[in-house]
Amino acid sequence: MMNTATAEFVYRLPGNTSSSRPGAHRSNSRGAGMNFVSHAKLIDQPDPRRLDLRASVSNIQKDWLVRVNKQRASITVSAIVDVSQSMRFGADQNKLQVAAEFLEALGFSAGGLGDSVSLVPFDSVKRDDLSMPARFGRGTGQTMAEVVLSSKPISPASANIDALSRCIESVAGKSALVFIVSDFHWPLADLARILEPLAGSLVVPLVIWDRTEIKPPDSKRLLSVRQMGSKHSRHLWLTPTVRQQWEANVEKRRQAIADVFAARDVKPFWISNGFDPESLSRYFMETRV
Repeated sequence: MMNTATAEFVYRLPGNTSSSRPGAHRSNSRGAGMNFVSHAKLIDQPDPRRLDLRASVSNIQKDWLVRVNKQRASITVSAIVDVSQSMRFGADQNKLQVAAEFLEALGFSAGGLGDSVSLVPFDSVKRDDLSMPARFGRGTGQTMAEVVLSSKPISPASANIDALSRCIESVAGKSALVFIVSDFHWPLADLARILEPLAGSLVVPLVIWDRTEIKPPDSKRLLSVRQMGSKHSRHLWLTPTVRQQWEANVEKRRQAIADVFAARDVKPFWISNGFDPESLSRYFMETRV
């Protein structure tokens, strides 16, 4: 869990939202906001509090004019989280614990902005038994973290692309911001296709890899390995060639994931040494307009 109750990150959307609920994001709705749009006649917009005397005096028709602004709005944020067996692997902490830290920070951050957050977990199937509808409040993140940490995988199989597809369909058109949290250790062939329903949302992939996955240990020559969910192990002799192939395969996989999301002009956020809220804040500041 989080080391501090106030850990949070800053996120923002690249454009305007169509939500009419007041919040912290730019929107297309006109109302009691600070973003000036135009002037309107007082008779058409009867709100004397927004009367613009300078514009009224300069008006050729001598109409009383009021300022028309766009209001800030709240959004719904969805977290689609992989809770499969492979997410339970890790050295100092497993990948699911890292995901839980992110969820706790997300709830705290969204609560501060007045946004609601929903949780949609999956493994080999869409986990409706673990799903949480959109909720408001800073404590939502802690509840989501507890749900994923206490979850049990349906089977030892890896996450299923069809299960992810059903998760995406359930939030499409409802969430302006969608986080997909996974190690992406499953076939990527159909990923671009199933992302299509999220064309109107900002998608942020959080790729969680453990450090022991991406680099072979320096101090060992003989490594005992076993597949997740299996009781059988085998020994791997870490020759220089094997080490080079290991790192090459990791880089190849990293590039494959990046290429899929690049088609949507999306850059994955990579996590390999615990969740860092400040790094995610920089991600949003550096990659969004």
